[in-house]
Amino acid sequence: MAEDKKSNMIDAALKLFEEQGYHQTKVSDIVREAGVAQGTFYLYFQGKEDLFRGIAESCLDEISAALKHGPEQSCQDDGVYYWMIHRALTVYYHNRTILQIMYRNGVASQEIKDISDAFYHEMMLIIKEHLKELSIFPQYTEEQLEIAAYSKIGMVEMVAYQWFVVKQCGPDYINAIAEVIVQMDCPPGFKMEVSGE
Repeated sequence: MAEDKKSNMIDAALKLFEEQGYHQTKVSDIVREAGVAQGTFYLYFQGKEDLFRGIAESCLDEISAALKHGPEQSCQDDGVYYWMIHRALTVYYHNRTILQIMYRNGVASQEIKDISDAFYHEMMLIIKEHLKELSIFPQYTEEQLEIAAYSKIGMVEMVAYQWFVVKQCGPDYINAIAEVIVQMDCPPGFKMEVSGE
């Protein structure tokens, strides 16, 4: 019963953050939407910021865990890369409400800036390790691998936002999007010289 109340408040907060924005939503709005007393809110959360941080951390942890967990079957190197992109897109699809809230409020919000910064750094490290293991860019320096990892995060996240939030496409688009991203990264016959500067 207690978990139901907490879950109802989180669902209500997500709905209101999406509709009204984080800054415009008050705790009184959340409890009214959830159908609980205002005092009940404070049994579970210190305030609106604490609730928002919890929601954001949960989503970011899920994405991070999805990338850390290896492929379910043995794949060739390009299969592992496809799997990584596919897994990230799947998590973004299932958390598209959070993605919308983060895009609208998160990056500019001091309340979760530290969570966001730490998350993107952790994601970069995971992707950088995958890039090293796959030897996709064997000539890259550590710094160049970081640039590549951050660029992949930005690319996947922006495509997920456009297709799942803006265009409201369903999960049937995940395979097609993953294929385009993988093919775009490695077009046939493309060779790139990287300077050692």
